[in-house]
Formats: sequence, C-alpha cells, structure tokens
Amino acid sequence: MYHATDHAELNLMIRGFQVSRMLRLVADLSIADRFPHRGETDIAALAAACGVLGTPLLRVLRALAAFGVFRVTAAGGIGHTPMSLLLRADAPQSLRPAALALAAPGSWGAWNELDAALTGEVPHRRAWNIGRFEYLREHPDEGRDFDLFMGQDPSDRHAAVAAACDFPGTPLIADIGGGNGALLRCILARSTHARGLVFDRAEVVSAIASDGLMDGRLATAAGNFFDHVPAGADHYLLVRVLHDWPDEDCVRILRNCRAAMHDGARLLVVERILETDPAKGQPIEYLGDMQMMAMFGNARERTQAEFSALLNAAGFEVIRLGATASSAFIIEAEVHVSGMRDLASSPPAGRL
Repeated sequence: MYHATDHAELNLMIRGFQVSRMLRLVADLSIADRFPHRGETDIAALAAACGVLGTPLLRVLRALAAFGVFRVTAAGGIGHTPMSLLLRADAPQSLRPAALALAAPGSWGAWNELDAALTGEVPHRRAWNIGRFEYLREHPDEGRDFDLFMGQDPSDRHAAVAAACDFPGTPLIADIGGGNGALLRCILARSTHARGLVFDRAEVVSAIASDGLMDGRLATAAGNFFDHVPAGADHYLLVRVLHDWPDEDCVRILRNCRAAMHDGARLLVVERILETDPAKGQPIEYLGDMQMMAMFGNARERTQAEFSALLNAAGFEVIRLGATASSAFIIEAEVHVSGMRDLASSPPAGRL
C-alpha cells in the first residue's frame, strides 16, 4: 500500500522534464530581467516586450508559480519570488546559465537517448552523431551558454576554491581547460602577486575580452590538453575537467600535466567527490553523474578511491584532500618520487 505523499512526490518527479523545459523557455526570453525586483508587471506588457503572445506566456508563468517560481495574481499581474530572482542574469550565483545550458537542445536530445549508455553507446552521439565538444563548436550559441554555465557555478565554486588555496610568492598558475578565465580572475584578485595562464581551445580563449586579462596579469594559450600542456607553471589547475572524460583519457591528460611540471610544481584537481552510499550524498551530485553519462558515456563523477587510482596511474602522489565552501573538493598532488600514498590515507582536509 503506497502513501499518498509518496505518490504525489513521485508523480512530480516524473513530470520534472516539463518544469525544466519551462524554466529554459523563461530563461531564453530573459523574463526575470524584464521587471524590477519588487512590484508587479502586466502580462500584456511583458508579452509585448518579449514579442510573444500573452495568453500562453501567462499559462507558462502560472505553472511555474505553482512551484514558487514567479508570482501570478488573479488579475494577471506578474511579480518575483526568491526563486525567480535567481533567474536574473545579475543575480549572485544566478541559475539562469544552468537553465539555459542543461535544457539546451544538445543536452535535451542526449537525455532522450539515455538508454544507449546501458549498451555501451554514448547517448549524445546517438542523438546527434557527433561528440559533445564538437557539437558545441558547431552550435556556438549553445557553446557560449555552456561556457557561461561553467563560469557561473551556482554554488559559487570559484570563490570557494580561491578562498581554500594559498599561492605564496609570485607564482604562475595555469588553469588547464580554464574556459573564460573566471576562476583565475577570482584567484588573482586574492593572490595579488600571482600571474595566470588560461589554456583552452582556440575558440574559447579567443572569446576572452581584453578587459578580462587583468592588465596583463592573465595570459591565454590555445591548444589541446590531449596533445600537450604549457610548461613552466608553478601550479596546474584541472577544474571540473576530469569528470568529462573516461579513465584512459583522464590518465592521458594527467600525464601531459606531469610532463609539463618542473620540480616543486603541484597539481590541484578540483572536482566533486561522489559518495559511494547515496543515502549520504546529495541528489544533485548523482544527477551530475548522469549528465556526464548522457553527454559522454563513460565520463563520470568519481569517488575518492577512483581519483586516487587515476592520479597514481599517471605518476602522481596525492598530498592532501581539501574541502571548500562549495560542493567541490581540491585534491593536491605532486609528481611521484617515492612510494605513492592512497587518497584515503592522506592528511585531514584543510587549507591547502
């Protein structure tokens, strides 16, 4: 005999795709940015500003209001709620990039083919006959939304990582696969004597505006981390990179980092660490793991032991596991010299 509450909650979960699609729709239209934080706007004026019909827009906003996203009055007035304010582009830790990127056509189509992963195929490739990053290059609008999503992490990961790390002296910090440079700018704002290097695909680094280079403290380099990694940095960052790739590709990336590192350089891997017991973890962590499976097949979020095995296979010794104020952990490693230690036996989490 089921409980009515369980039935209702599961029924809403089954319909979750409908909510995601409506959230992407209002994010596409920048609805949350079109009226002030306080007060109300008229649905007719809002629809006209968006160039859409008033009645269907009202129905979408009314449905979202039932979940606490926007406020809709009986007379058709539209106002904000705490959740709808998070869809504004100017909101701290805005969720608009997540609504755009996670429910974009490329991601949406891959999830429709999720069952392909169970037979060894890649859902995204079955849906689009192309790999994820190639798809983003061919669909630059989605690529820009994806980069914005990576640069505006909802948990404020960049600030949390910057606060958890010390970079003494005047080091060169290389962010491998660093996207638009948002994390390095956050780090350099705190470590005022450091310099930064963003290494990513040519189309990614070329999109970084000159005013984002911090008066020359931040440089860029284009390339493919499967081929090489720039040499000469004192600290190498791999931030949410390894979860995009299967084990063999991760080891290849890590070995290229190792080849570029001089004596005394260190590697900082920033990733979520998946709990082996779902009862102890957060649902969003496992949804992230499923996103990786949908996009890349064998790519995934990893447990503590799995990260330890990857780093050891690439010739690194894990020095420390550090928590941050976000969901991300920082795994500090150096080039293996003597016996390798397992991550599970590393010193307690603390400031790196």
